[in-house]
Amino acid sequence: MKRFTPLFAIAIVMMFAVPALAGHRHRMQSAPVTKTAHESDRTAPTPDCIADGDQDGDGVPDRLDRCGNTPHGCRVDDYGCPWDSDQDGVCDGLDQCADTPMGSKVDADGCDASQLAARSAAGRPMRQPESKTTAPAPAPVPAPAPAQSEMEKRLIATGELRLENVYFETSSAKLLPESEATLNEAGHALEHFADLKIEVEGHTDTRGSAAYNKKLSQARAESVRAYLLDHFHLNADNYTAAGYGESRPEVKEKNDEDRQRNRRVVLEVKNPDALPHGVEVKK
Repeated sequence: MKRFTPLFAIAIVMMFAVPALAGHRHRMQSAPVTKTAHESDRTAPTPDCIADGDQDGDGVPDRLDRCGNTPHGCRVDDYGCPWDSDQDGVCDGLDQCADTPMGSKVDADGCDASQLAARSAAGRPMRQPESKTTAPAPAPVPAPAPAQSEMEKRLIATGELRLENVYFETSSAKLLPESEATLNEAGHALEHFADLKIEVEGHTDTRGSAAYNKKLSQARAESVRAYLLDHFHLNADNYTAAGYGESRPEVKEKNDEDRQRNRRVVLEVKNPDALPHGVEVKK
């Protein structure tokens, strides 16, 4: 009997201890949880609400809008597409003439000719379009005037052009290729003075007979005139050719240099009043 006494005592203790522990555990679970001030501030953040965009302002969010860029003032359906009850091409809300007959030609307000006449007779003014004031376009900057060539300036100052470096085949009126540079410069200058009347003068030296030299100088003057008219925009009626032969020498001939100087072509202005004034010529 003595060896069972401790076991009996332990059993008795356990019978009273277990219910006490269970009650204590139940009281801990049901007790309210009190948070500290620091713990109360750490509440879970709520997500921000993002508003739906509506770029065309028709009241239908862009994520649902199937008709972007709807004109302001149009009535739209649930998908943001304009209503057009009479199918005239002008949406409801902007259409001032409902029930336009199918196929009628309408104006920007959705009204055909008969509806406009009826509204006018009834004294109902049409909606006036909004006036948009636009700034006037800036005046274009004028292009700078091209600089005058030295040949232009000399023509204005002296009323004539002595054409240097114009050459012909010997005893012929056929121009040599090396003459083209001078003739082209003269032609470009003359194009700027459309009203000038020009005489193309041909001159020779004193070798040969006077009659032969006059005929040769006439042919050479006509060759120069033809070249200018063929290559530039000049009025043929304003250009004449005249051969003076040896009758108007520039210098008294003593050598080949003097004879070469007398053989020349000159463009003389016959109406100098048509020339501008006040041009300085470089010497």
